[in-house]
Amino acid sequence: MEKCNSYVPPIYSTGGSTIQDEKWDETIALYNSNQFDKIIPAILNYLDPKLIQYKTDTSYSIPHGSVVVNLHQTEKEIKITCPFIDLSGSKKMPLMRKLSELRMHPLNLTNISLVNDQAVFYFECPLSLCEPHKIYNVLHEICLYADIYDDEFIEKFGAKHLQEPNIEPVSDLVKEEAYIKFQHILKEGIQNFDYYRSKRDDNNSWYTLNIILKQLEYYLQPQGFLITEINRAIHSIYDDNVPFQDRLLKGKTVLNKLKEYDKDKFFNCLYKVQTFIPRKYSGKKENIRENWGESYEIAQDMINNSRHRDASVFLLSCFYNLFYYNLISAEIGTPISEAMAKASGLSWDEASSVLYSGMETIMEDNIGFGDFGMDLSKVMGEQMENSMAMVRNMMKGMLNN
Repeated sequence: MEKCNSYVPPIYSTGGSTIQDEKWDETIALYNSNQFDKIIPAILNYLDPKLIQYKTDTSYSIPHGSVVVNLHQTEKEIKITCPFIDLSGSKKMPLMRKLSELRMHPLNLTNISLVNDQAVFYFECPLSLCEPHKIYNVLHEICLYADIYDDEFIEKFGAKHLQEPNIEPVSDLVKEEAYIKFQHILKEGIQNFDYYRSKRDDNNSWYTLNIILKQLEYYLQPQGFLITEINRAIHSIYDDNVPFQDRLLKGKTVLNKLKEYDKDKFFNCLYKVQTFIPRKYSGKKENIRENWGESYEIAQDMINNSRHRDASVFLLSCFYNLFYYNLISAEIGTPISEAMAKASGLSWDEASSVLYSGMETIMEDNIGFGDFGMDLSKVMGEQMENSMAMVRNMMKGMLNN
């Protein structure tokens, strides 16, 4: 355990974000000047100018994975619907119970209704109340939870997709290589976790779980039920309602479970899919610097006190958090991924300085970004807010050790 974690580059490039940050301020200006009928087209133009191809009269029908999001605008109101899953032939009683729970939590702005054996997300409000942040959150909520729950409800309760997603398959050669590296990441992670547990190093035990689970998402960019299980595991290690030691043990159980993941099911979860609203937010330099402000100082303090292993593990956790929660431009992502690649397999004292330099590039260099776009703090999901708050509390605890 004297070497820095291995770095594995993503199996394929997802391309840059289609979001045009400079268009967001225009959308806010339309709302503030009471031009409510122009807000929906402006939001869609902000997300991707190509979405205009899905316009029909006053409506849009936009594909997202295995669902289609329908936006219908009249002179007075906006109505958003998204047929979700087909319940015919499913285990209806437990599935209806889960749908009822979903309506209570985590849904905040949208609801789910049952229409002719179809579960349908819906939202409607007067045009005058179409505040851009709210509408974006509605669309994000629908797309996020359609992604999270469709494959789970199909896997567990026998529900069916209402339409097949428009996917781009991954080659068999890439799948085979991905499975080998998937196993390597898990094996290394379990070994590191067991080492830290043997040393009663709970902080690095937790950071190891966080790194490995988010490294799997970063490397594989999986779909289907696999990403649902990884996301649920990540959520569980942040759950303050569960005792910390129990979270560590549960995290280790998840790693072992993933190691035994059925190979054919694993292959079925590797593909690219057409999406409307990305799960991740557009990572702006200003937000990243703000979120990393305390982390930057803590990492420097660790290195100054020769805590090179702690600094390396801590910095890797910060980096994988960045990629997990955000769509990152090449200007930001490249120096971080290059630092992780260079640090891979180095001794801890060498790795810590390399990784710190990667963060320093973002914190100190003037990367060319405009000061515009959506304020991430206004759209950040509850899980992300709680996750970042927990990490900050853990960092403070590490300083007191």
